[in-house]
Amino acid sequence: MCFPHSSSQLLGLQVMMASFTVFCLIWFGIAKRPTSNRIREKYNLKNAVGDPSNQYDPISGQSHRFFKAELATRVLSTLHAVIVCYGAVHSLLSEPELYADMLWKTSPVCTFYFAVSMAYFIGDIILCVVMFKEYGTLFLIHALCGLFGLTVICFGHKFHFFGCIGLLWEMSTVFLNNRWLMLEYGYKRTTLFVVNSLALVLCFIVVRVVLGCPFSYMFWSQLSAARAEGMVGRWTYLAVTFMLGGFNFLNIFWAYKLVIGGYRMVVSSNSRQRPEKERPEKES
Repeated sequence: MCFPHSSSQLLGLQVMMASFTVFCLIWFGIAKRPTSNRIREKYNLKNAVGDPSNQYDPISGQSHRFFKAELATRVLSTLHAVIVCYGAVHSLLSEPELYADMLWKTSPVCTFYFAVSMAYFIGDIILCVVMFKEYGTLFLIHALCGLFGLTVICFGHKFHFFGCIGLLWEMSTVFLNNRWLMLEYGYKRTTLFVVNSLALVLCFIVVRVVLGCPFSYMFWSQLSAARAEGMVGRWTYLAVTFMLGGFNFLNIFWAYKLVIGGYRMVVSSNSRQRPEKERPEKES
């Protein structure tokens, strides 16, 4: 099934706008809901002076409004990851034509999931800008690279195979958000938390580094050959090269931090389980 470029772009725009609307409704539905009595009592939240609708943690001083925003963002991030990973796997398994021409073969099914992901990254950029102090530069760069790459793929009508590979990177996000939820709701000292954390490290390294780096190099190599033949413009080539470099730098950097954190977690867990040596009795 093949759509003309204009029809495919219109489909992408419609799906993107509809997805963004749905994502906004979900986010505001979670972030703006009243704080439950359980959370209020657990954290001993106090009403902010001059704004009784906003509570804060008297120990950390952090506004609970940020916690609710973070919870909404994590829920939405997990939903996005599940949707686009399913779409990427479905497309790669059901459309073998994508393998035959990795740069130029396209699919309306892929366009649909790219547009959904674009809607998510637009919202992600807005959050990273509004809450820049909490999220920092790296998350903003990640969101900008994601939106740029998906825009080129979706509306440029090309690179669908490698776009699906990029969507699979979101697989590790599910474990990352599970870890945050367990930390926030007091399940840190559980076997499930340890298993999820190790799964996060393994999934992130396999999907984003072991598979991500070779496929990124394959993408760049084929793109360079197409550039040499005049099939890709200079600015597209430079922009995609910068995007691939940015993504892979972040993936390797975050993988390093995850490995260090996982190692410390295992060492800490073993030290807690090891019985303390009996102290010699003092001589009388």
